[in-house]
Amino acid sequence: MSEKAFPVKIGLEVHGYLDTREKLFCMCKTDSLSSSVNSNICPICTGTPGSKPMAVNAAAVDKLLEIALVFGSKINYKDLIWQRKHYDWADNPKGYQTTISGAHATTNAVGGKFKGINITELHLEEDPAQWNPGTGKIDYNRSGLPLVEIVTEPEFSDSEQVVEWLKALVLSLSYIKAVRKNAGIKVDVNVSTYGERVEMKNLNSLEKIRKAIEYEIARQIEAHDNGEVQERETLAFDEKLGKTIKMRSKEGAADYRFIRDPDLPMIVVDKKRVGELKRGLPEMPEKKLSKLLTKFKVGEKDAKILTRNLELVEFFEKLVEFGVDPGRYMSWITIELLRVLNYNKKSLEDEDVEVKPEHLAELIKVVAAGEITVLKGKQIMNDMIPKSFSLKDHKGEISSIDESAIENLCQQVIDENLKVVTEYKGGKDASLNYLIGQVMRLSERRADFKVAGDCLKRLIG
Repeated sequence: MSEKAFPVKIGLEVHGYLDTREKLFCMCKTDSLSSSVNSNICPICTGTPGSKPMAVNAAAVDKLLEIALVFGSKINYKDLIWQRKHYDWADNPKGYQTTISGAHATTNAVGGKFKGINITELHLEEDPAQWNPGTGKIDYNRSGLPLVEIVTEPEFSDSEQVVEWLKALVLSLSYIKAVRKNAGIKVDVNVSTYGERVEMKNLNSLEKIRKAIEYEIARQIEAHDNGEVQERETLAFDEKLGKTIKMRSKEGAADYRFIRDPDLPMIVVDKKRVGELKRGLPEMPEKKLSKLLTKFKVGEKDAKILTRNLELVEFFEKLVEFGVDPGRYMSWITIELLRVLNYNKKSLEDEDVEVKPEHLAELIKVVAAGEITVLKGKQIMNDMIPKSFSLKDHKGEISSIDESAIENLCQQVIDENLKVVTEYKGGKDASLNYLIGQVMRLSERRADFKVAGDCLKRLIG
């Protein structure tokens, strides 16, 4: 029986690390994912007996509300009660996870839609610790990190649709800086064909998600053809074996024994605060893309490069305000600026990077006017990271040199490279490029490339 004959239904539970400075219920720093083992911990996030949680991190609540606004979800303003979700596992120091979800709970927000997929709910919760089954050791750095869980309706039909949706989700959340950059997401994937749904836990890469879905759909179809009845269960995907492995039978809400946490007051959301957050939201990637294509007449390829990063597309918009023609000089952004940033392992959103659009606009105009060469312009560009500067402050260093000065340099290069000159005369055209390169070096790239080449040919004869 073909896969298309089956009513495949896929739903997602997406967990993202909210971009806050501190954990959810303590003051431990959230840069713990890149820190040494057990370096950012305290009695609260390690579940030490007798410790009490602090009030919820307000920044985490704000980030979740911004995500809800992007989805157009209905925000719940009251009755947001923290629940203890009990389960016995090595990564759970308290014996329960603190969450705003569970049986009879009012979650932070419900409904909404993203890229055609309906959102069931989204809520706050804390991350457990990290248990290494190979060594048996536990790293508590992750314990207590603020998580958002986004639950979708089972409206996906194949792995490709899921992967593309997740890519768009990560991009949109990066625009509002809601989820920690480079921390990744963890996704639980629910898949059903005929029979009960199964849940595949903790898939942390798009490729793993793709493979797990494709394998599980094929497995369920084969099982159905063999007369097996699919029970509700929880699975893990073994990437080395390329298949799913049963972890346990699927729990229901009753198995987690949800109870109200007596140590935490309920959250009350301020409507005025929600209004402030809504007014502060940037345009989303799809709107930016549409504006680039229609208003600025940017080609689709360049437009997609720009919209991958909010800071980059906003940098472009400001550059246009300074009179730069986006059609003629796009390469200074999508190629040269990104080249220098990547070489320095930096991005525009880094705190120590300060590149002003007016400075790049000034450089582009000087190159366009022929006051300096393109090569010299690129060299100046190299020095604009991490902090750009006005060319007016470096006028003597960047000005081009006249043709008489270039001719003097060409003669010097000829005199110092007689062997290469002989090779060029003998028909080795590549030797001329070497000689031009020497002129550019001596002139600190202020000589015009074409003028230098023509001058060398004339002097060599």
